[in-house]
Amino acid sequence: MTMQEYVSMLLAHMGSQDVGVEIDDGAEGIKITLRTSEEDSGMMIGRRGETLEAIQRIFSLTFRDDLGEKRVAVTVNDYLERRHEVVQKIADEALERVTQNGRPMTLPYLSSDERRYIHTMMKERGVDTRSDGSGHDRRLTMYPQGYLPQESNEETV
Repeated sequence: MTMQEYVSMLLAHMGSQDVGVEIDDGAEGIKITLRTSEEDSGMMIGRRGETLEAIQRIFSLTFRDDLGEKRVAVTVNDYLERRHEVVQKIADEALERVTQNGRPMTLPYLSSDERRYIHTMMKERGVDTRSDGSGHDRRLTMYPQGYLPQESNEETV
């Protein structure tokens, strides 16, 4: 079964009709874009993107042998792009507060992809970050530059 066929079958089992599916197999990973009505998009995204994460996880597990080291990103009507803008704004505001008051700041719940995005973004800016906890209790903390000893600056998502 091809990836396209699998995605279509999965969506049919979810009760979604008339969904446009685009699969882009790039060097960095596979991006699956689903185009549907706004009504159906809410059901596919779910609360805090949880349904979308589940679809992504199912797809990753099903095709893990074919994917190798590639990551899978699933988006519905450009939800991930809009969400990354929100997450970037959250990170920028947190960075400003951490820089101003010189104390660490723990961010609210973020998905593993969102935490990874912030870890990468902040590393490029020379800011220390770390994720602690597990499951829905896992949180990302930003630290002022030089706050953490060098060996404890881990990017565990």
